[in-house]
Amino acid sequence: MSAAIQLDVAQDASWRITRDGDLVTTIAVRQQHGETIVSAAADASDPGRPVRFASLQAADAFLSDLMTSFSYLGCDIAPVVEAAATA
Repeated sequence: MSAAIQLDVAQDASWRITRDGDLVTTIAVRQQHGETIVSAAADASDPGRPVRFASLQAADAFLSDLMTSFSYLGCDIAPVVEAAATA
């Protein structure tokens, strides 16, 4: 597995998955009420269908396999960097 695919999710994060410049999906992970929730959305109006994990380690293993699959399919994976709010 490529080092770029190993994630070590420690906090809320998201990744943009594209192929040939077209958006495939956006993967988001967040922690809520002791669970780690992973969701995939095709666009901003699509809330995605969440998958819940009891532990961060289980979500990390799932995300690693998911990202590896996208990589095998020739997709580009880029972290989504949120712009800091200015006061």
